Amino acid sequence: MSPSNYHDEKAAFIVTEDEVPPPYNARYYTDKYSTRPALLHSVSGTVLQMERRRRQRQTFRLMLLVTVVIGGALYFGLGSAISNSNGDLTSILRSFFGPFVRDHFPDQQSSHMHHANKVSTYHKCPVSHDFLSCHLPGAPTNSVDTCCVNAPGGQLLLAQFWDFAPAVGPSNKWTLHGLWPDNCDGSYEQFCDSSRVVNSIETIFQTAGATELLTSMHDTWKSNSGKDDSLWTHEWNKHGTCISTLAPKCYGPDENVTAPMIEYFARAVDLHATLDTFKALADFGITPAWDSKFNKTDILNAIGSVSEGHNVTLGCTRSGVLSEVWYHFNVKGRAQDGEYIFTEPDGIKDSCPETGIKYFPKVYRDRKPISPPPSPPSTEPFIGKGYVIINDGTQGCIISGGEWYSSGTCATIRGSVSEFGGVELRSSRGPCAVSEKGRLVCGHGVKAVQFTVGDDGELLYGGVGTWGAYQRAAGWLKEGLWSGKWAEKLQLPVEVKLFWRAL
Repeated sequence: MSPSNYHDEKAAFIVTEDEVPPPYNARYYTDKYSTRPALLHSVSGTVLQMERRRRQRQTFRLMLLVTVVIGGALYFGLGSAISNSNGDLTSILRSFFGPFVRDHFPDQQSSHMHHANKVSTYHKCPVSHDFLSCHLPGAPTNSVDTCCVNAPGGQLLLAQFWDFAPAVGPSNKWTLHGLWPDNCDGSYEQFCDSSRVVNSIETIFQTAGATELLTSMHDTWKSNSGKDDSLWTHEWNKHGTCISTLAPKCYGPDENVTAPMIEYFARAVDLHATLDTFKALADFGITPAWDSKFNKTDILNAIGSVSEGHNVTLGCTRSGVLSEVWYHFNVKGRAQDGEYIFTEPDGIKDSCPETGIKYFPKVYRDRKPISPPPSPPSTEPFIGKGYVIINDGTQGCIISGGEWYSSGTCATIRGSVSEFGGVELRSSRGPCAVSEKGRLVCGHGVKAVQFTVGDDGELLYGGVGTWGAYQRAAGWLKEGLWSGKWAEKLQLPVEVKLFWRAL
């Protein structure tokens, strides 16, 4: 309610003398030949006061009722936020009202937010220690401080893209895609903290004054859709929230919202600047061309001059065109300022053939149009229209809500390439995703997530290709499916894999 409307409402509960009808209005009983009101003037004044008090009591009761209702709603809705905020009202509002408040009213006020090369010193970590991520003694949460070393996502991947048609970034530079934490075994967590999801990294950084960092990101961290901010926001929500050393508990109360974001993006930009993939390939005679083909071994040897001899993960399009490189690191110390040490890939398989890899030049829209050879029709699993089947298909399939069903008709699922890599699935009910509790769901209002495809064509989520259920679907019984990590936590007895049957 606006202030003007509020006063209008309030006025409706206040009785003026003009509103009191006869015989209680004093001026109807005033002797016009006398300066003194008649006796009834004093009587009507008393009645007027009583009426005003009655209306005031009604107003008070109404306001008390509204206060109780709103207070109860806030109590139950904000309970968890209050318990985690140490009573700080700003933190409570950010937690409850979500991305809008976090985007437009960041609580970071310390001076280091304007300087990307500085990090928070609130949480004290040892100056030097022997802990290296993915090489921790015992259970990480019990034996080490996860504000000082990243766990369980101990292997950090720096992903670079070569977007050639249409071109993204300079013709002689690979662009930055993201900094991702993996669980040291090829699996990974994603979207780890819904309370820290934001709508616009660019808005947050502009509000915070981190303009220098934004400029660097616009130069090197590019989206092939032209929406850089959309890519940045996705990378933070999906990957940044899963880095333990960037957790709110590792920061002071006045910096735990914005500082982790700035430090995440600053570290990724700085690390990317040390990995000149284009030059490493060019030094070995591997340069973009329409008619050249290369062996995987030669490409790995060339990039090994940057990765200190360690293998990287290569990514190719379905037609064998080089488009991605992932560098793998263990980190000694915090992800935001620790020592990044090259290591071997943690079980991840690349998607490039052993021979005949193409490396195309970038094609810019404002230059003479040059088109690469057309790609063959897609036979990629989970692309186009098809059924998602259980194992070999004899045990049933997925129906429109995401459940496992062994009788009746399978749901027609539509798969498409995700804007940020991987595939997205949709049934007649809506997009498909994995819920916060790990269950496969499809429906209206569900936000699509990225799935990937394994070497054998199985559907992966978080790098894991197994799904669990409490029991096997039989007859008209529908069964829910949980992703591998959650199935393990829930100790589900039935394990299956999901495959694609194209239509």
